Amino acid sequence: MALLDYYTKLYTELNPTSPQAISVTIRQCVSYFHCSDRNTKLIIRRLHEEGYISWEAGRGRGNTSKITFLKPLDKVIKDEVMHDIREGKLDKALRFLNEHALPETILHECHGLLQSHFGFQVENQKEKSIDILRIPMRRHFATLDPAFAAITSEAHISHQIFDCLINYNVVTNQFEEHLAHSWTTNVPKTEWTFYLRKGILFHHGKECTSQDVKFTFQRIRDQLKQIPCRWYLDDLDEFKTINDYAFTLIFRKPKGFLLHLLSSINCAILASDVGYDHEHNIGTGPFRILKYDKKGLLLHRFENYFKERALLDRIELLFAPHLVNKMKRYDVPSLSSKEKGYHAKVHQENGCSFLLFNFRVNGIQEDKNVRCAIRALINQRELISKLKGNRFAPASRFIPSHSKLHPRAQETFDDAKRYLVNSSYNGETLHVYYFDHKETLNDAVWLKDKAEKIGLNLSLHAFPLENFYEHEVEEKADILFCGEVLEENMELGLANLFKNSTSLLRRFLNDEQRKTLDHLMQFFIEELDSEKRMQKIEEIERSLTEDINIIYLYHNLREMTFHAALAGITLNAFGWADFSKLWIKP
Repeated sequence: MALLDYYTKLYTELNPTSPQAISVTIRQCVSYFHCSDRNTKLIIRRLHEEGYISWEAGRGRGNTSKITFLKPLDKVIKDEVMHDIREGKLDKALRFLNEHALPETILHECHGLLQSHFGFQVENQKEKSIDILRIPMRRHFATLDPAFAAITSEAHISHQIFDCLINYNVVTNQFEEHLAHSWTTNVPKTEWTFYLRKGILFHHGKECTSQDVKFTFQRIRDQLKQIPCRWYLDDLDEFKTINDYAFTLIFRKPKGFLLHLLSSINCAILASDVGYDHEHNIGTGPFRILKYDKKGLLLHRFENYFKERALLDRIELLFAPHLVNKMKRYDVPSLSSKEKGYHAKVHQENGCSFLLFNFRVNGIQEDKNVRCAIRALINQRELISKLKGNRFAPASRFIPSHSKLHPRAQETFDDAKRYLVNSSYNGETLHVYYFDHKETLNDAVWLKDKAEKIGLNLSLHAFPLENFYEHEVEEKADILFCGEVLEENMELGLANLFKNSTSLLRRFLNDEQRKTLDHLMQFFIEELDSEKRMQKIEEIERSLTEDINIIYLYHNLREMTFHAALAGITLNAFGWADFSKLWIKP
C-alpha cells in the first residue's frame, strides 16, 4: 500500500475530531495496518518524516503513544484524486475510494470530481482527437465468455467483441448474413451449408475460416466444458468441411430452429488457435480488448473490422458502483450548462420479474398449498402502485402482449390464510434469495411484510449477480426473486430460458420437471412454423403457472436519458446502445 493508504486507514480508524493529540498504541496500529510490529513502526516513522503526523512515542513496551494528524483528510484525498485524474488514472482513483471506509462528505466530493470525467469525452493524443465513452459499472462482469453469456450486460459486451455467423433483424423478422454471406438447406432441414466471407480477421490478425467454426462448435458440444447452450448442437451428426470458407452441418433430426440458434451470441465464433482465454479475449467484433481486470474493461475500435468500423475510438467500463446512480450513462459532461439538453428513450422490456420456487431441495416450498398462499399474497397492482420505479404492468407470461391475453385472477388475503391452513406448514423459515439490487430488495421486503401477517416466516438473503454461475443459490434458496430480459429474437430468448443450463428457471426444476420441459421443447426445436412454436411456448408457460413453479410479478419499463449532442442512439432489447454506432456531434 502507498503511504496515503496507511494515513487514510489510521485517520478513519482513530477519527480525530480536533487537531489535538490522540492516544494510541503500536498494537492498535498493527491491527489497523495488518502487518508486523517492525513494519508498523517503519510506516509510522515515514508518516512522521513526510509531515502527515506528529508522533510522540510512549516509554516502555506497550505504553500509549501520542499522535497528531497534521493534514486534513479531505484535502489530501481530493489532491490525490485530482492528481490521478490529471494523469488519466481514473481506475486508480476509483480503487482508492472503493478500498477505504471514507466519510460520506469526502466520498460525495470526490465522486463529483470523477463524475465529470465519465460519459463521452474527447481527448487529444499525439495531435489526434480520440472519442471515448466512459461508463461506471455497478459490479464486475461474471464472465466475458460468449458461450456462457446469460446476463444482459455480459451479453451486450460480448456482442461488441465477438461475431456470429448470422444476425437476426428484429425490424424485418429476418436473418441476415454476417460472418456467413450465404447458406442453403435441404427440405427436411437436416443438412445446412454455410459460406463464409473471405478476409475476415480476428483481433490478433488470423483469418476466420471453417476451422474456427468447427473448433467453436466442438467446444460447445464438449461435455466436459458444460457449456449451457450445448443443446443447440446435441444432435449434430457431422461437421463436414468443404473448404476454408464453406462447411455443412448434418443433423440426425430436423433443425428448423437452427438459424435462431446460430444467431445467438452463445454461438459467437472463436479463433481456433486461441480459443477462449480470460486474459486474451479474441473475437472478430467491432471492438477489441485493450485491458480487462478487476478495475474494469477497456475496449478499442478494431481498425480491421470487416464491416462498418465503429465511430467511437474507445470504451472504458470502470468499476465504480458509487457513480452508477449519480450520472447519465450517455452524458457529455465537457459541454457547458448552456449547451446541455437531454432526450429520453422509453424502452419496454420483453421479459418480466418473477418468483421461482426451488424443487431441487427438500422443503416446505414443495407443498403446493404453501405456494398458493404466497401467490394469493401477491397483489400485482398493489405491488406496482406502492413500489413504483420501473415496474410497469402485471405479468402472467414472459412477453407483455401475452400477459394482456392471460391476466391472472387476483386472489384475496383470506385466500392466502386458507391455503396456509390447509398446508403442512408448521412455522418453518423459508429462505428467500434476491439479486443484490435495490429494486429486487424492495420486492422481497414487500413480500416478507405480507407473509408475516399470515404467520409465514421468510428470511431474506442477498445474492450478488457476479455469483450467477455458481451453484450456491440452487443449493440454499427455497424461493428466488429474479427477472428475465428477452433478447430481440424473443423465440431464441424463450428457448434459452427453458433449455440453457444457466437459466435459473431450469436450475430450480427437479429432474422429472426438466424431462417434461425437454419433451415439449423438442417439438419447438424441430418445428418450422413460428406460430406453432409459440403455441408450444404457451403450453409450457401454462404448465409452469398451473403447477406454480413460478409466480409472475410485473413487466418493466426502462427510460434511457442521453445528451442531445449524441447521435446513433438505438437501444437494444437489453436497454443498451450499440457502442459501434455512437458518435458525438461537433
